[in-house]
Amino acid sequence: MKNNILITWVSFGIGNYLVENLKKDYNIYWVSRTNSQISELNFHVLDLRDFVKINQYVESIKDINFDTIIFNAWVGFFDKLENIEDEEILETFQANIMSNIILLRELLKYISPKTKLVFIWSTAGKKFFKYGSVYQASKFALRWFAWSIRNEIKNKVFLINPQFVDTSNFYKNYRIEVTWKFSETKVEEILETVKNILRWNENRFEIDI
Repeated sequence: MKNNILITWVSFGIGNYLVENLKKDYNIYWVSRTNSQISELNFHVLDLRDFVKINQYVESIKDINFDTIIFNAWVGFFDKLENIEDEEILETFQANIMSNIILLRELLKYISPKTKLVFIWSTAGKKFFKYGSVYQASKFALRWFAWSIRNEIKNKVFLINPQFVDTSNFYKNYRIEVTWKFSETKVEEILETVKNILRWNENRFEIDI
């Protein structure tokens, strides 16, 4: 019998790649606010910024025994701080940190202490660059949330820290030229790290790649 995995925000980029390459060996449940090209029976349209619908979705999957939950939601707007709109700041924090907190809070009511919790994070919360202050602040918050929650619950918690990941959608909200001081992390490296976690070949909490 295949193990069940829940992955968030998979309509493009990292999440999409993970689903494509894990669905053969695992029973994937996945959510995203837009449809993906991947054909899967366990897909659910869900905007993770809508916290009421998060509660409703968790209620619908509460009886599923998940081996692993992968939190992959992110939004980023890149510009001078004075040009970032209120709505963009709110959207960034709703997607990057608040949705993870709300979703995990609801899931903890039902999941086993043996369920592995994996956060796809970013070294953007550890290094600094211009024109990404709001995005970096949200990633910094997620890192410390993960650190704190690992000391609060029995579940094994993992924080995967890729550097720059060149996905087709990453540049969508760039309004100014940003110079990255990071090396490029390939999506294949993220996949291999996730596979190692799934197989219990990786036990570190924070994994820089």
